[in-house]
Amino acid sequence: MIEANGIVKRFGRVIAVDHVTFSVPAGAVCGFLGPNGAGKTTTIRMLVGAVAPDAGEVSMAGLRMDAGSAQARRVVGYLPEESPVEPDLTVNEFVGFRAELYGVPRALRADAVTRALARCNVTDVRHRLCGQLSKGYRQRVGLAAAIVHAPRVLVLDEPTSGLDPSQVIDFRALLQDLRSETTILLSSHVLAEVEASCDRAVLIDSGRVVAAGTMAELRTVGAASERLLVECAVDASTSLRGVRGVRAVRCAQLADGWFACEIDAADGVDATALAEESGRVLVSAGNAVRRLERSAIPLEAIVRRILAGVGAGSSHAAGDPARAPLTPPSLPGAPS
Repeated sequence: MIEANGIVKRFGRVIAVDHVTFSVPAGAVCGFLGPNGAGKTTTIRMLVGAVAPDAGEVSMAGLRMDAGSAQARRVVGYLPEESPVEPDLTVNEFVGFRAELYGVPRALRADAVTRALARCNVTDVRHRLCGQLSKGYRQRVGLAAAIVHAPRVLVLDEPTSGLDPSQVIDFRALLQDLRSETTILLSSHVLAEVEASCDRAVLIDSGRVVAAGTMAELRTVGAASERLLVECAVDASTSLRGVRGVRAVRCAQLADGWFACEIDAADGVDATALAEESGRVLVSAGNAVRRLERSAIPLEAIVRRILAGVGAGSSHAAGDPARAPLTPPSLPGAPS
């Protein structure tokens, strides 16, 4: 549904996006991740047709995104990081104007606007000027404008910026509702949000794809997918590091005097077997245990490790046209 094939964007001698290739299947919610300056926003602008790539091509819902390709643009809804509301228009007027630009027939336009405003919970401000709204409301109005034409593809750049916790929960529910009718690409620095909302992700660094696939596949790159959490009476760092299958151990003393230990499993190690062996070692050492449980490693930690692995294996400088090529990790769901 979303296809980027070898897209490149240069600004002078700086290569901002360097032969990026990935795809997002229909009905997926895909996180688009990377550190600041990785090329995320430039890539997104090429995907939605705001900027033409210097090489490669983009297709949305089977339509090639070429210069002047109005048909391709109309199947895409786009919310940039700064919501592009018009301060001198009312919410109703602004969303209606966007519906007109997207080609929604006049006879259907009012209903389309009402439906979009309701889905984004901004009906109560429909007659207020956009310039009078808080940042959170402007963001939700921008989202309403992005979905007013029922797009087949929705591209969101930092969509929860300015939303309060209650509004973030509503946003997650809206994404799940929208996925039955549209394919979603979501760029965000809030990795907990991506983990809660997305079923797959693409990670880029220095303008290149370094990992791509489902969330489960991403967890297999560069780190175990689970860790053990142990609370015991005595610091168990030394004894736990001696357990077969342990990658790393971190222990810290709690306020009540007990110790909390995080144990990362090595690649391919069964977490259940590791938990049983760790428990036996602690009991044998006479160390009282009050808690021992498995926990998924947060996406933030996995992304950090992948990027650290890329940095350790490459000597290129970001933006240097002569930099050496990187080989992205091979995932079952990643493009080759």
